[in-house]
Amino acid sequence: MNAKRVVSCLLLSGSLLACGSLPAAAAEYRDLPASHWACDDMQYAAWLGVIKGVGGNQMAPSAPLSRGQFLTMLARAFAPQQYQAATGQGLAWDQAALSAARSAGLIPDGMDLSDLNGSITRLEVAVLLNQVLPEEVLSRGSSWIRPAEEVLADFSLIPSEYQQAVSNLVSLHIIQGKSDGTFGGGDALQRCDGSVLLVRTIKAIDSSLYQQPAQLGLTFVDETGACVASAVVSSNVGESAYRLFSENGPEGYDFDGGYYTVSSVQNQYTIPLRTLTEAERQEALFWKRYQAGEVSYEDYYKQDFLLKAQGENPRKYMLLFGDYETRRFPNKEAAEAAMTTVTVPVWKLGKNGQKTASTMSLRIHAALAEDVKQIFTEIYNDPEQFPFADLGGYAWRGDTATGEHNCGTAIDMNANQNYQIRDGKILVGSCWEPGSNPYSIPENGSVVRIFAAHGWAWGGDAWAMDADASTGYHDYMHFSYMGM
Repeated sequence: MNAKRVVSCLLLSGSLLACGSLPAAAAEYRDLPASHWACDDMQYAAWLGVIKGVGGNQMAPSAPLSRGQFLTMLARAFAPQQYQAATGQGLAWDQAALSAARSAGLIPDGMDLSDLNGSITRLEVAVLLNQVLPEEVLSRGSSWIRPAEEVLADFSLIPSEYQQAVSNLVSLHIIQGKSDGTFGGGDALQRCDGSVLLVRTIKAIDSSLYQQPAQLGLTFVDETGACVASAVVSSNVGESAYRLFSENGPEGYDFDGGYYTVSSVQNQYTIPLRTLTEAERQEALFWKRYQAGEVSYEDYYKQDFLLKAQGENPRKYMLLFGDYETRRFPNKEAAEAAMTTVTVPVWKLGKNGQKTASTMSLRIHAALAEDVKQIFTEIYNDPEQFPFADLGGYAWRGDTATGEHNCGTAIDMNANQNYQIRDGKILVGSCWEPGSNPYSIPENGSVVRIFAAHGWAWGGDAWAMDADASTGYHDYMHFSYMGM
C-alpha cells in the first residue's frame, strides 16, 4: 500500500465524492443467486452505482422495468452531473432522470418518454442505448456478426427510422435476439433485461477506452459497511478492483468482491473488504519474517496459525494424529481411543417460538474439545442466538470411509433443515430455508462465520463456488476441521 495515497475517510479531493456518496459495495442479493443468467451483469451494474436494490436485500430482477427506472440508470451512467443537479433542484428521481437525459442529449429528438411509470420496451431501450454510443464505438461493430436482418426474424417489422439503431447494437453484440429468434421491439423489459443491455453497452464503450487514464476515489469498507480507509489514485479504464485493493488497500484486510473493472462511466468506487482472521494476520507476519531471513520455508508447516486455517495441512495432522503426514485413523479402535464427549451451551426453540438456554453433548476428537466448546460458546453468545435441534459428531462409518466423521473432526447440525444435496437432488434431510426456517444455517450468519474463524469449513460452500443449491454438491448441515 502506498501510504501517501490514503486520505481521511471524510475527505476526497477535487470532484470526487465523500464516502457516503459512493456506490454501494458489492452485495449478495437473496433473490439474485449466482445461477441467475443476469447475476454477474446486475452485480456489476450495482457496483458501478447505476442500479440499486429494492430494499430487504433484494434486487427484484424479474420486476417490470419502467421508463423512469431505465432513464435513471442511463442518467447515472452517462449524465451523472446533470442528474445530481436535477435532484438538487427538488425534482422527483424519475423526473430528474428525464431532465438529465434530455439536457445531456441522451434522448433523440421527437422521442416521447413522458409516461415515466409505463413499462419501457425493447425498441425504446435500443434507441436510447444507440444514442449514447460514440461514433468510434459504432465504427467498431464486428464484421463477423451476421447483419441484424439475418439475426432477427422480425427485423422488417421494426419502424424504418429505428432499424439502424437496432443494427448497430446487433453488430456490437449488445442485442442478441430472443430465444425464438425475434427482436420483439414492443415487448416490455424486466429489470434484469435492462441491466444486462446497459452493462453490455458500457463494456462496449469501455473497450474502446481501455487503459485510458482515470482519476479515481476509492472507499474501502469492511463487512459491516464501515469505511476503513479511502484513497485518491491514478488508474486506468479496465483496471481490476482486486488490483485497486492490492495496490492501495489497508493492511489487515482481504478483497471481498467479484471480478469488477474500472469503467469510464464511474470515478468513485467502494471496495468491499474482509477482515483478516488472527491466523491470517499471523501468516502474513510469518512471510515477512521469511523475507527477512528470520525463518525458513520448512518452518511454515510447523506454525500454529495453520490450526485456524481452512482445509487440511501438516500442522493439523500433528495435532490430531501425532505426526505431519498421517491424515486418518487406521481403524475404529484407534479412532475410539482418541474421542471424548463435550457438552456445549445452545439455544433451543420452544413450541411458542421462544428461545431458551440449554446444553447438548457430542463426541469429538479430544484434541479439538476445547476448540469446539469455544465455538459453541461464541455461537451461544452471538446476538443471532442460532437454535439447535440436533448435533452429531464422531461416527465410525467404515474402514474405507474418507469423511471426517471417522476422525471426530466433523459436526452435523439440524440435519433435517440443512439438507445434503447434489445438483438439485436431495440426498439427506428435507430442506434448507435460511431466513424462513430458524433451524436452517444462513450462509452469512454467525454459525458459518464463527466456525470459519476457527479453521472449520462449511459444507454449504466448501465444494462448490457458492451456496446455491441448484448446482454442485452441498452439505449444509456439515462442518469439518479439514475441509472434507
